[in-house]
Amino acid sequence: MDILSLSLLAVFCCLGNATKKLHVQTGPLLVKAAVGDDVLLDCMFTINDTTLDRSLFSILWFHRGKQLAEFDDMVTVFKEGISLNEDELMKGNASLAIFQVSAENSGKYRCYVTYLPEVVIREVTLQVDDPLQKQEDDLEEDSFLFRLCFGRSDILSKLDQITKGLEQLMPILQEFVSSKLVSGCRSDVASQEPLD
Repeated sequence: MDILSLSLLAVFCCLGNATKKLHVQTGPLLVKAAVGDDVLLDCMFTINDTTLDRSLFSILWFHRGKQLAEFDDMVTVFKEGISLNEDELMKGNASLAIFQVSAENSGKYRCYVTYLPEVVIREVTLQVDDPLQKQEDDLEEDSFLFRLCFGRSDILSKLDQITKGLEQLMPILQEFVSSKLVSGCRSDVASQEPLD
C-alpha cells in the first residue's frame, strides 16, 4: 500500500466518525507465547450494513512499521509464517495467525479495518518468551561476573594480602586501643583533684 492510500485511510478515519457502521474489537491486548507456538492475534469486526460491499472493505496488519498482510479484494501475505483467512474475513474475523513464533515476532501489531469512509485501528502486543535467549543472557551475565571477579588475579592476590595483613593487625590495634582507654581514664581520674 502506497503513501497516497495510507493518507486516504487517515482522512477517511476522521470522516468515518459521522456514520459509525464499523465496530472492531480485539481479544487480549497482550498475548503471551513460547518459541515455536502458533498464535492467533484477534481482530473481530462487525459492519452495520445490509450487505458487505467488498469494494469499500480492506484489512491491513502491520508489525514494527512493516506490512505483514492485507485484504483488498484478495488476501496478500508479505511474510512467511503469517496467515489471514479470507473465508473468516467475510464472517467478521480479521485475526492474524502466526505459526512457530520466534523472539523476533515479539512486539506491537496493528490491525487496520477499513469500511469506507471509516477506518478503525486496533493494537495487540505479542510477547514471546525464549528460554534459550534467557539462558544465553544468564551465561553472558555469569561470564561478565567471572571476568570481573577472576579476570584480574593480580588485584585479587593483593586484596587477599591486604585482608591477611588486616587480620594480623586487628589484635594489636585492639590491645593498643584498650590500653590507651584504660590509661586515659586513669590520667583523667588522677588529674581531677578536689578543689579547695
